[in-house]
Amino acid sequence: MENFKNRRWRSLCAGVLINLLVGVMYAWSIFVLPLHEKYGWSMSQLAMAYTLASVMMMLTNMFVVPFLRKKLKLKTILMLGSLLYGAGIILSGLVTNLYMFYLTFSLMAGAGSTLLYPVLMGYSQLLYPEKPGFSSGIMALGYGLCAVIWATVASKILAATSDVSLTLVIIGVIYMVGTFIGSLFVEDVPEGFAEYLDVKKDDGATQKVFLYEKPRRKMIKDSLFPLLYICLVVGSMCGNMIITQSSPIMQKTFQMTPETAAMLVSVFALGNTLGRPVWGKISDGIGRLPSFILLYSLMATSMAILYMCRIEIMFIVAVMTALLCYGGLATLLTPITADFYGAKYITENYGVTFSIFGVSTLIGAPLIATILEKTGGYELAFLICLALSLVGLTLAIILLKKVEKIKKAA
Repeated sequence: MENFKNRRWRSLCAGVLINLLVGVMYAWSIFVLPLHEKYGWSMSQLAMAYTLASVMMMLTNMFVVPFLRKKLKLKTILMLGSLLYGAGIILSGLVTNLYMFYLTFSLMAGAGSTLLYPVLMGYSQLLYPEKPGFSSGIMALGYGLCAVIWATVASKILAATSDVSLTLVIIGVIYMVGTFIGSLFVEDVPEGFAEYLDVKKDDGATQKVFLYEKPRRKMIKDSLFPLLYICLVVGSMCGNMIITQSSPIMQKTFQMTPETAAMLVSVFALGNTLGRPVWGKISDGIGRLPSFILLYSLMATSMAILYMCRIEIMFIVAVMTALLCYGGLATLLTPITADFYGAKYITENYGVTFSIFGVSTLIGAPLIATILEKTGGYELAFLICLALSLVGLTLAIILLKKVEKIKKAA
């Protein structure tokens, strides 16, 4: 146990490396136009590839990951994920049929990536049970950096090769090799490790870390779960609506060139990335629900500024703040699931709460695109995001009061 405690940082670093390579979706916008020009696939058909991948990730995490975690060692799952993920991207560069592209890129790579990032996020809660926010934040940092790195890398490879298919093959090989090597350095957490660490309060009394220990079937029937799920999904919708349209928002609002807007998108992505360890650290200090109250207060403020203000620097700071909060939500999702329903069932329970990203993608991205099409601007979208942020804030306050009442009664 003591040896594992002293070397667990290696597993954390390996997890960050793997998550850093699970970034093909962040580079997706780079591939869309070249695929359209090469194969004649319509933009709506290519949008379906992204949607299918999001749905595949959601379903795989809900139904496949919990089964595999019971049957296989963590390292084996990560190796399988790396092979499936890399192979899906490589094969997507070799096919010429749209439906085969859906099969390889959306389904194979989507399923493979879900055997990597979500699995590692659940693992982070077991790796550092005494600092779950810190562990989740650092693990999510790698995934956040994908947005900063891979769109640029993919565009440079595409410029050098002038062939989108070859670019996909090259990136697929890099992803497969890198994630497979990273998986070799990830160790399973020994059983009873949390008890060995003996997480305690300052007064020396044993701390009751989790509100409940409930498996998935009991979690979804719990009276707190609908409130928690809605609280999470509204924030994810806000972040998804902004992050998918950040470049068009800047171009439309301030008549920026695509190049200038693209540069700002990289800055915004950095905010999303930095929000992950920052909010993880904050949540370990003040608690998860108080962190959500603070997060939604900041998000609501940023949405109000986006709706009312047209001073460029203030607008940029507001977008940055909104995405900083979105990164925080991605980090806090794992530890708050464990806080409510225990680390013992974190894999299967996180499979359910992780679905907020699929739901928000299916609703948020089409909604903001439709608003732009119908109104010619984004003001209504910002107003909706403000309302959603206030809903999240209200639910976080209600949940905090309910949890405090349950703990007092225990």
